[in-house]
Amino acid sequence: MKGQMAMPNESLYHQGDIYFDGLLEDIEAATSRIDLETYIFRIDRVGRRFVRALIRAAERGVRVRLMVDGVGLPFTSQNLPQMFDGSAVQIRIYHPIPWFFWHWKYTSQDRPLLRKLIDWLINLNHRNHRKTCVIDNKIAWVGSFNICDCHLPVALGGEGWRDSAVKLLGVDIYPLSRAFEKAWHAHRLMPPFPPWRDFPFRLNYTRYRRRRLLRDLIRRIERTQKRLWITNAYFVPDRLLLRKLAQAAHRGIDVRILLPERSDVFFMPWTSSVFYRQLLLTGVRIYEYQPAILHAKTIIIDDWMTVGSSNLNYRSLLHDLEVDVVLQQSSSKQNLASQFLADIQNAREISLAFYPPRPWWQRRIAMLILILERWL
Repeated sequence: MKGQMAMPNESLYHQGDIYFDGLLEDIEAATSRIDLETYIFRIDRVGRRFVRALIRAAERGVRVRLMVDGVGLPFTSQNLPQMFDGSAVQIRIYHPIPWFFWHWKYTSQDRPLLRKLIDWLINLNHRNHRKTCVIDNKIAWVGSFNICDCHLPVALGGEGWRDSAVKLLGVDIYPLSRAFEKAWHAHRLMPPFPPWRDFPFRLNYTRYRRRRLLRDLIRRIERTQKRLWITNAYFVPDRLLLRKLAQAAHRGIDVRILLPERSDVFFMPWTSSVFYRQLLLTGVRIYEYQPAILHAKTIIIDDWMTVGSSNLNYRSLLHDLEVDVVLQQSSSKQNLASQFLADIQNAREISLAFYPPRPWWQRRIAMLILILERWL
């Protein structure tokens, strides 16, 4: 479908069990095509549900393609590709770890082995961090949920991670499909596709797109009139972004940043806290989410809002494949703003008066890690 309908149908998800049930329902109803990409795919209860659903779809004659990142594939789930043996499901491992030689055959097959090995070594730091699913060329799911139990509520045996995602109907999904094709085939697609046609998706699979997206975000921060609310899992901003956030707060904008108190990357809260004092001094309000690991990535700048996989760190800015969706429906925007306000009710506000000191060894480790900030 070319062109974009005047008003898309957007459905937001903030709870893992509801998200997985909805996505699996669409997979079960697929009739022609399923393209699923994720950073992490664990062979646990959720993972096995997806394996079974994808195999059943392929048995119905649906073309099913699954792409998993080579680093994101957990060591305990290394046999995931073998679970699809005997089925028509196609699987790719994006930039596999070179010494995991048993993954080599699950990469693009159109290049000599030596060339692929060299490319893997060069691109070892470039990961596919997107979490998307395109179904029948008409449904797109985009967000921060991986395929694993950790996103389930604790009552259902999960860890209750806080994430967000959006299901889209009635938009031109060609930009998202093209980004998937580029990663699947591991080469440049022709003819070139102008980034301004990506809307409502924010895709960063070329250097030009990365620069353009960062410039756009900076301009929006500079032009903010009322509010700038950020939810982010891995907050290691570059100096320009840090300065613009501080300047926005200094001129009276309601700048609030919601971050995790604890993280699946154990040192991330230590490194993020290095930036707290500079931001607090300018009036930025910082919150640490308490109930569980916060893994969502959303931005609210006045009435402009995004949901997706991008973090405010160098990995997302420079290295990893990411995608976010610009929300268009007023009901979706109200939903996201309400969720942010609900989340900060479950968070502890950090202030200069209440600035819990970290142990000296955590501060030293954080400073050492920040030497490598361009790889975080």
